[in-house]
Amino acid sequence: MTQQNMTASTIGSRALATALDAVSTMGQTGHTMTLTSPNSAILNTESHRNGLGEDKIRQIFVAMIEAEQ
Repeated sequence: MTQQNMTASTIGSRALATALDAVSTMGQTGHTMTLTSPNSAILNTESHRNGLGEDKIRQIFVAMIEAEQ
């Protein structure tokens, strides 16, 4: 069992290191990561605050992202 855990841990560590390298490289190129749609926190906060439905908030969010590109 210990051998299996060590192997899974090693694989996880390598995957994390690879992911961190990719994110670091992307940061060096000037690219940024942006959500493709609003997360649940955005939807919950905005819809309660202004009475807009999820569909309208998603439309506004996508329009904002497209305007920035």
